[in-house]
Amino acid sequence: MSVSRSTYRHRLSSEDVRKQRILITKDAWKLFPDPGQRVALRIGARRFDAEIRAEKCSCVPPEHEHYHLICAALKGQSGFKSNALVVIAKDSDGGYRFVEERG
Repeated sequence: MSVSRSTYRHRLSSEDVRKQRILITKDAWKLFPDPGQRVALRIGARRFDAEIRAEKCSCVPPEHEHYHLICAALKGQSGFKSNALVVIAKDSDGGYRFVEERG
């Protein structure tokens, strides 16, 4: 949806929620480490292990990859629901934080 040098905004799909992941659109790849890397994701005051994962896709030719931020701790979070607008912000310590966008 929108990317700055330190934040990524994305509207969650039902598939995102079901698979406990957040799609990282291609324009936001530069904000995140390469696929396969582990990252710290802060949700509220707690930190969780998360991973950037690339998955092959053929939703439109040619075959390509989609990147996702995967974190099992997202399940059940109040802001982690279908159609919610969420923000992933890069922290100064190199980790990331999950915030539901309000308004």
